[in-house]
Amino acid sequence: MAAGPDRRPVPAAEALSILGSAGMRGPLQALLRPRGLRLERWEHLRSHHRPGGAVSALYRVRCRRTPDRSAQADLTLYLGATTDDGLASADPGTAAARIAGLELQLWVHPFDPALRSLPWATDAAAVARDVFAAAGPVQLSLMAYRPLRRAVLRAGHPGQAVYLKLLPPGLLPGLRRRHRLLADSSVPAPHLLPDPPAAAGGVAVLSALPGTSLFRLLADDGASAVKPEVLLALLDALPSAALELPLRRSWADRAEDYAAAAAAALPGQALRIADLARGIREAAESAPAGPLVPVHGDFHEGNLLLSGGTVSGLLDVDALGPGRRVDDLACLLGHLAVLAAANPARPQLGRAFAEYGRAFGAAVDPAALNARAAGVVLTLVSGARAGHGGSRTRNALLRLETAERLLRAAGN
Repeated sequence: MAAGPDRRPVPAAEALSILGSAGMRGPLQALLRPRGLRLERWEHLRSHHRPGGAVSALYRVRCRRTPDRSAQADLTLYLGATTDDGLASADPGTAAARIAGLELQLWVHPFDPALRSLPWATDAAAVARDVFAAAGPVQLSLMAYRPLRRAVLRAGHPGQAVYLKLLPPGLLPGLRRRHRLLADSSVPAPHLLPDPPAAAGGVAVLSALPGTSLFRLLADDGASAVKPEVLLALLDALPSAALELPLRRSWADRAEDYAAAAAAALPGQALRIADLARGIREAAESAPAGPLVPVHGDFHEGNLLLSGGTVSGLLDVDALGPGRRVDDLACLLGHLAVLAAANPARPQLGRAFAEYGRAFGAAVDPAALNARAAGVVLTLVSGARAGHGGSRTRNALLRLETAERLLRAAGN
């Protein structure tokens, strides 16, 4: 983790512990005080660790305007904090803090210092005016948010809907290029809509697509009509022009980086995780990965919409480019393995994992498929949350066990 010349580097595991600790009350209060607010209660919602990079966290706070003591003075706000020292220290929307040797930058949502158009995108009246040319406000829903990295909002207006995708400014031209490539193909990806000038170029406006996500079909036991061959055909339809885009390293190629993030979440399993990462890399290097072809780059059940057994939408095309087909298939297989392991009461998930595994293993080298699926699951360990009757730690361990099981399958 980065540190200035007079600072000691703070390990990611320690940063995660600090950001989730009771000691954060002081920095949160310091952020609110200049705004005339007093912190009453607060809750750490989640932390995000970018492998090899910064750690960020989100908090929900209950605060009160001072010195007003009326009930109307109570507010609920969301605050962000990050160890990223690449942010401009003079940014008027952020405040610096230091806790237990950890240097932090904090902000009040939606004033994310890396997503400059987020305040506009969360203003229903502004979105109605600039996107729908309407006077009445739209219905906004925050679909995804990773501090400093990305945000996706759904904007609904009577009879129509769009999605607002926000990325750091340097990444938006690449996203737009990918959507334009897909617009000239048979792949059903969202279309780019005109940029709203008021958003200052910090957002991509995308059309909504029909269909039900493969995730929902799997959860509702409706995926039996979705044959894996349909998804293989979709990947075949990706445009060859995607080969001209930058090549990205696969998850298996970065196993050691993701192992560090996993070990920060499960410090007691650091040696076990290191052994897993080493095994993934060795197995992936020894099995044939196949030729470079156009790939989606994040091919999982949440990014696939289906209608009547056919694909009606391919979402989140940020990573479209050259790669190995086996990595796209491993991405979906790894996610299916986690879903099946976390939901033993839903046997249809295990059946889907087995069916897709057989079909994908016939399309690519099965050892490479399982090894790279293990690499995908390793990336999911650090992002585990409480749910499905288990704690965050238990669910992280479940993902670790799932990755180990896939790696063993690669050796069979």
